[in-house]
Amino acid sequence: MRTTLTRWIAASAVVLGLAAGAQAQMHQHTPPAKPAAEMPAACKAMMAEHEKMMAETKAADARLDALVSQMNAASGQAKADAAAAAVTELVAQRKAMRDGMMGMHKKMMGHMMEHMQAGKDSMAMCPMMKKDGMKH
Repeated sequence: MRTTLTRWIAASAVVLGLAAGAQAQMHQHTPPAKPAAEMPAACKAMMAEHEKMMAETKAADARLDALVSQMNAASGQAKADAAAAAVTELVAQRKAMRDGMMGMHKKMMGHMMEHMQAGKDSMAMCPMMKKDGMKH
């Protein structure tokens, strides 16, 4: 009986030690929370980055519109050259957009984690999370 109790205590100590080690490892990967006073500045910076991305998208659309107009107005070899220019621009924009979106996604996830660490009401106060926060 005493041996069983000793084994049970030893097994419990091992399990608790593993759980504590796993929890400590999780905390190593979690970025430190920003103080509540810094959150509005971080939110504004994220909003500014989003607005910049939207402006860049609008400018890219205008470049494509111009290339397509040139293509539609051309004929013969000039039309083929204009089509090639439009496709080349489209591919370049798609690659740039993908890279930009991946970077923005990573930053947004970090921003949301900061809000989660700042408290339950923090995310609701973020201008990006409000109904009209992100205009498209």
